Formats: sequence, C-alpha cells, structure tokens
Amino acid sequence: MRRFSRADRRLYMVLHARARYGRLDPLMVAITNSGTKGTVWIAIALILFVFGDAHLRYYSVLSILSLLLAEGAINLLLKPAIRRERPYVRNRLSTLLVKAPGPHSWPSAHAGSSVAAALVLTVGAWPWGLVFLFLALLVGYSRVYVAVHYPLDVLAGYVVGVLAAAVVLGASLILPVHL
Repeated sequence: MRRFSRADRRLYMVLHARARYGRLDPLMVAITNSGTKGTVWIAIALILFVFGDAHLRYYSVLSILSLLLAEGAINLLLKPAIRRERPYVRNRLSTLLVKAPGPHSWPSAHAGSSVAAALVLTVGAWPWGLVFLFLALLVGYSRVYVAVHYPLDVLAGYVVGVLAAAVVLGASLILPVHL
C-alpha cells in the first residue's frame, strides 16, 4: 500500500509541475465547483425532467438516486473510515485554487457522484452520454488540478460511482417504476 501511496504522490506532483496552465485555472475552478454537491448533475437532471419525455424523467430521477448513493457511501462511510490526508496538507502546496475542503480525501466525492450520475444519464440519454461522461471525467481531474485530491482518490471515486450507478440501474430493472 505504501508503494501505491508514494506513486500516487509522485504522479500528483508531476501533474502540478507539468499539467497546470495559469489561463486554465478559472475554468478548472468552475468545473470543480460545478461538481460540488452534484450541482451540475442536479441541474442536468432537472432540465431533462422538466423538458424530457417519460423516459428521460425516469433516468433523471435514477441519476439523482445514483449520485446520492455515491455521495453517501463516500462521505458517510469511506472518508471517515480511511481518513487519508489531503495532498495540500502533506505537500504544503501554496497553489490551492479553491477553499480547503474537509480533512479527508479518499475517495473523491466529486468524482464518484459525477460518474454515478453521468453513467445513469448515459444509459437514458444516449448519445448525450458521451458529453456527460467527458464532463464527469473532467470534474474528477479538476479535483487534482485544484490541489485537493491525489489521482488515486479520483480513481477510487470513479469506482464508487460506477458501483453506485450499477446498483441503481440494477434495482431499476427489478423494481421498474415509470414517471
């Protein structure tokens, strides 16, 4: 496990040394903020619910359920259990681009909830799903860019998001309810 942590920290430092570009900072901050508490996904689901047909309404509700499942699993169970320190604490970076979040970083709730919502929306609103998936990946990457997560935090968040989406979509097959 230590080997993974060291490699993760090294990758984090490489990304900060080579992948940051000052002109992108405002955009990356906006992207990371859009993922806070699932804001962008709730907005997309609301638009689909209001303007979509019954099929899109159904998947918009499922996407919110998936997002909530991922957020809950991460923020209520995993982060308190694992308690991994955030990278800016360990590395004393002065390049934190957003207000410092809570103390624990593993896994990323932004990444998990984004992937959870995006996957469900992809199933319900193909071909827009490619845009949703790209946005979800970008939200996750933005968390490393703004200096609040290690890359493996984001990857772990993606895994939780995939699992949350699978649970919600699987349950929807067993208990189909249409709006």
